[in-house]
Amino acid sequence: MTEGISMDTVTTRSTNMGAGVMSQSVVGKDEFLKLLTYQLRSQNPLKPYDNQEFAAQLAQFSQLEQLVDIRSLIKEQIYSNNQLTQTIANSALPGMIGKQAKAYTDNFAYNGNDKITLGYDLDSNVQSGTLVIKNAAGKVIKEIELEGNNLNRGNQKIEWDGTNNEGESVGAGTYYFSVQGKNLNGDKFVAYTSIYGKIEAVRFKAEGTMLVINGTEMALNTISDILGG
Repeated sequence: MTEGISMDTVTTRSTNMGAGVMSQSVVGKDEFLKLLTYQLRSQNPLKPYDNQEFAAQLAQFSQLEQLVDIRSLIKEQIYSNNQLTQTIANSALPGMIGKQAKAYTDNFAYNGNDKITLGYDLDSNVQSGTLVIKNAAGKVIKEIELEGNNLNRGNQKIEWDGTNNEGESVGAGTYYFSVQGKNLNGDKFVAYTSIYGKIEAVRFKAEGTMLVINGTEMALNTISDILGG
């Protein structure tokens, strides 16, 4: 005789059937109904399935269907809210052009002429630290030792004049930077880095909304502060 179907046996069967009808860890409403129908066809004629248990199975199926519908509705609402939020954000972004912004990144575009403001965040006061700038080939071109207030907890800024360790001007291009050192306990740390600059343009691309800061395209979710004009 076929055993009764409960939510537990549904889950177990869907897991154990392997390459059979189902492969999910929890079956959907269609699979549940198929199992229920199979149980009715396979029941012992001399000992038919108990009506109360059958009613309970139908109630479980109804609850499952409602939960699936609720889940679909919630997903649709989340999608709609995200779309609305994105639309509002995109409408406001053109008004940000010309304002100063802070964006988390470890790279930046340098135009070969203007100074650029590099930032980093310290979770606590530190003993020592170095800001290291590398070119696109990964070669270290500049090391700036941190001192004074630049070793204190908080958001810090360093202005780079575009020169290397020998004091020579470097060319335009993409550069990478990091800030690392030792905290007050003598342990090594690596800080979150950022750039500061003017928002020059807003670009709506397939991969998302991008802001151009100092010639560098930055994803919208990397922007942490809009600092004004």
